[in-house]
Amino acid sequence: MVRVLLLGALACVLAVVALAGIVYVRTEIPEPNAESTAAAVRILYEDGSEMGRVGTQNRIPVSLEQVPEHVQRAVLAAEDRGFYTEPGISPRGIARALLTNVRGGGVSQGGSTITQQYAKNAFLTSERTYRRKVTEAFIALKMSRTLEKDQILEDYLNTIYWGRQASGIGVAARAYFGTDDVSTLTVAQGAVLAASIRSPGNYDPSEDPERAQARWDYVLDGMVEQGWLTEQERAAQVYPAVLPPGQGPRNNDLSGPKGHVIRQVQAELAARGFDEQRLSDGGLVVRTTIRKAAQDAAVAAVQDVTGAAPGEDGLQGALVSVDPGTGAVVAYYGGATGTGFDFANNSGTGRQPGSTFKPFVLATALSQGMSLRTRLDGNDEKEFPGIPRPIENFGGTSWGRVDLVEATRRSINTAYFQLGLEVGPAEVAKTAHAAGIPDETPLANADGGVEGGIALGSYEVQVLDQAVAYGTFASGGVPFRPFFVREVRRGDEMLFQAEAEAGPAAFSEDVAADATYAMQQVVQRGTGQAAQLDDDRDAAGKTGTSSDNKDAWFVGFTPQLSTAVWLGYADPRTITVDGVEVTGGGLSSRIWKSFMDPALAGQPELELPEPVYGGTRARFDDDAYEAPTTRARQSRAPRTTAPETTAPETAAPPAPTAVPEPAEPAEEPAEEPVEEPVEEPVEEPVPAPETVPSAVVAPSPG
Repeated sequence: MVRVLLLGALACVLAVVALAGIVYVRTEIPEPNAESTAAAVRILYEDGSEMGRVGTQNRIPVSLEQVPEHVQRAVLAAEDRGFYTEPGISPRGIARALLTNVRGGGVSQGGSTITQQYAKNAFLTSERTYRRKVTEAFIALKMSRTLEKDQILEDYLNTIYWGRQASGIGVAARAYFGTDDVSTLTVAQGAVLAASIRSPGNYDPSEDPERAQARWDYVLDGMVEQGWLTEQERAAQVYPAVLPPGQGPRNNDLSGPKGHVIRQVQAELAARGFDEQRLSDGGLVVRTTIRKAAQDAAVAAVQDVTGAAPGEDGLQGALVSVDPGTGAVVAYYGGATGTGFDFANNSGTGRQPGSTFKPFVLATALSQGMSLRTRLDGNDEKEFPGIPRPIENFGGTSWGRVDLVEATRRSINTAYFQLGLEVGPAEVAKTAHAAGIPDETPLANADGGVEGGIALGSYEVQVLDQAVAYGTFASGGVPFRPFFVREVRRGDEMLFQAEAEAGPAAFSEDVAADATYAMQQVVQRGTGQAAQLDDDRDAAGKTGTSSDNKDAWFVGFTPQLSTAVWLGYADPRTITVDGVEVTGGGLSSRIWKSFMDPALAGQPELELPEPVYGGTRARFDDDAYEAPTTRARQSRAPRTTAPETTAPETAAPPAPTAVPEPAEPAEEPAEEPVEEPVEEPVEEPVPAPETVPSAVVAPSPG
């Protein structure tokens, strides 16, 4: 009878062993589930420093070689001291866990090795069932016989959750100790991380310091027991400083101004084929065109006026700066937080650019053969056919006959409205589109007609597009498509690398040079003197203020940067600071300078091109004007004491007849005559930029 029982027991054991063998043979190591391998998409500044992360998992894989040996051993001391000698499972641990579970009436303890933990995280679920535990054990056995132990440990370190929204040791190092370089972790820091694995919430030093310290001691003592740490080294260990929770990188964090940059990057990635599926796979490293120092300067310059949290009803600001020779966006400020409205570039309507649109009128005129010598009537309250009310100049000033340089420098509405009608409003729109205002931005009415008000900036545009379009003047008439993404990598593989995309020339190099010269006078001696850069660095630009002072702009450029600044309210209304109305020649110009000076620091002081006085048409309305030759580089008017930043840009004008006209029309000479330079008055008053009068919305003739 005993023999029969023994034989029966042996048969049962053999059957179990045979069944286990069959199950083992049939067990295949599955592909890791997407959640366990998904890595964050890292978005970097141009210099390689991190801007933010997006994705479903906050994980940055690292190789085992990057993890110091003492950190690896700390993890083994905490979780599996026999990792390198066991067959993937621990029979003793399983037996102990089974006894505990039977007594408790359920599956409450796992007794898992590192290999089993990885199998559960990568291939299975966290459900507490015997079936899952059996499957886990067989996969662990198979892995232990088919994979190198180092590979399993590397995968484990990159897969497990360490707390603080950190999946994988690459992110955990940053979340706990503020370092992106895992190789710099010390023994004490490695023990803190290892101590957190069992229960990240319970062993976080910010939650329960005593419990965390006790587990840390357990890890270090285990390292001593295994011979991985000497008694002297153990005694020298001091519990390290740990960052408060929330200080490490978080995925999809759009807080602060950088959030708008991240949104623009995501949109560009999608347009280039990196859709949500490719991004959700993770592991991408996206290096942007944004320069960290320039971005910091943009935030500081705008928020010095608007504050760091203006709220929905507060004064808002936007700033975009691009490299005019490539289209690379080097700084971008769309608002105080990326979770709010983007005032720099959005899918809705833009804002009225005011007189910052006048350079496109000027470029159109120069392209049609007019000259900077062309003269116009700059007197106030000028009537035009089809316009119900006279066009007015800012402050009601009459300037008499002025050439295109003076009309630009003083931002004279009546002269520019006349010029816009002469060249054709639709042609102005074509020039602006060719320069960089997207075709999707309607510079026309709903019926497609373009009114004369375009000359004074009546159609809405985006801040980004203004920066790009002004960059076309800086690049000699060639527009470049703006871009934020410089390259995309996954590991050592280059998936995308941006190249500058130039469009057809919007206007000639000579036109760009002459228009640039006129805009230089705005900064040197005109409405934009507040934008004069340090060290007398060459700069050109234009102020702009829309109807009722609802939008205040300054857009300008140097050879290296083209930058647009806008101020206004989300719900358009007159901009006032301390009870005084704001214009583009005041705060906006100062923001531009406050950004440009540090953004250009260390870059060579390049010169803008000299004017060529191109064009053959010096006549306008049967009047002719022969301007004196300009000297190679005009000296600027002495800088006056800067007015209060909230004061409107007003000044007393000179007499309307200050510029005499010749009695007889003069033909333009084939070459510039050599004449003595004519100095301008030193104490010449500075006029204010012009607002867009309501009359310009009326239909214009033709």
